[in-house]
Amino acid sequence: MTKPYIQLRLDQLERNRLIGKPGLSMKDVRDSQVKVRFTEQESDLLSVLSKQLGQPKAVLSNVLLIDAIIDLLAEDPELHREVLAAWRDQGFPDLDFFPEIDKRAKRQAEPIEGEFVHMPPASHRLELVRREEEL
Repeated sequence: MTKPYIQLRLDQLERNRLIGKPGLSMKDVRDSQVKVRFTEQESDLLSVLSKQLGQPKAVLSNVLLIDAIIDLLAEDPELHREVLAAWRDQGFPDLDFFPEIDKRAKRQAEPIEGEFVHMPPASHRLELVRREEEL
């Protein structure tokens, strides 16, 4: 796996699965299901991938969907602000993957206003000072 976050989520879901529902805290129990529909070929590809990774299709689908949401929100700052504002307006707590969105964001730093002055390397400046002293 090239994305460590995906592997971490797979590992966490695997640990949760092994514990079983009675051993999980309420926040870790999934009480709703989202039905995802795939074409036959998409489903076959997902089956091959899940076998290669040794993960159930449902777990892999969950992790990949969350990863796609993280990427989507990381790449679109406006959508990120709108979605999180709506989420928090409804009083929902931050999810464990929210910090990952900021880590992946490729936001440009605010430009600093001012003038640009080229500074030569220190060794070059010392040579200039020595030459001035010689004159």
